[in-house]
Amino acid sequence: MVVLISTTRLSHGLLEKCGMKHKVATPYHPQLSGQVEVSSREIKNLLAKTINANRTDWSRKLDDALWTYRTAFKTPIGTSLYQLSVAMYKERMKFVHDKNFLKREFNSGDLVLLFNSRLKLFAGKLKSKWSGPFKVVSVSPYGAIELESEDGTRTFKVNGERVKHYIGTIGERHLIEQFSLKDSPTTVPTNE
Repeated sequence: MVVLISTTRLSHGLLEKCGMKHKVATPYHPQLSGQVEVSSREIKNLLAKTINANRTDWSRKLDDALWTYRTAFKTPIGTSLYQLSVAMYKERMKFVHDKNFLKREFNSGDLVLLFNSRLKLFAGKLKSKWSGPFKVVSVSPYGAIELESEDGTRTFKVNGERVKHYIGTIGERHLIEQFSLKDSPTTVPTNE
């Protein structure tokens, strides 16, 4: 077994006791890694061009030099380090989205609910953001869906992303009782 730990007397004794060998790796000697050498040299050159003659303000200029190094175009990889990390993040987010994406298919005659985007602007806590149900009249190949109102008087087209399946049936609706929260009683009942 090979272990990479710091080289202290305690660690040597522990390694000998356990019968393990200590190996020196790149983290102990960054000089062995050519890429680290090149990166350090480029950052050093950037700092040399921007710091003053006394070299006392290098710590304030380091962030700018690192930003310049990360956003500069690198020929071997064909892009900047910043663009590479953004592309990797974008790819990872697309994978997560595609994994959780549900493909919804609608057919003529399906009942759907329509997302009411105006409630985003005027949010009501207890208002439903979905209106309907509506009946699907036709579905175009590019995602537009033609809907028919409940009473069948009008039809309109919407984006397929704004609808979801309605689970249930259209039944007869009637008002049971209507009351207003503004018309609250003026007297409060007491426990006597």
